Amino acid sequence: MKADVTLDRLLDARDRLAALVADERYEFVPFFKRIESEIAALQDQNDIVARARAVVAARKTAA
Repeated sequence: MKADVTLDRLLDARDRLAALVADERYEFVPFFKRIESEIAALQDQNDIVARARAVVAARKTAA
């Protein structure tokens, strides 16, 4: 569940950065881009873990 907490915190930070960038605070654009890529990577990681768990569960059921 630690990943969920981290994802929630990243999403909150992204929302705050989005507000700054929307106000034409261009110095925050690199941070916004970075946090967007971090969120995508974490979501991909969570998807991979979920698929791996599904494979393990299917094998246990088949055995």
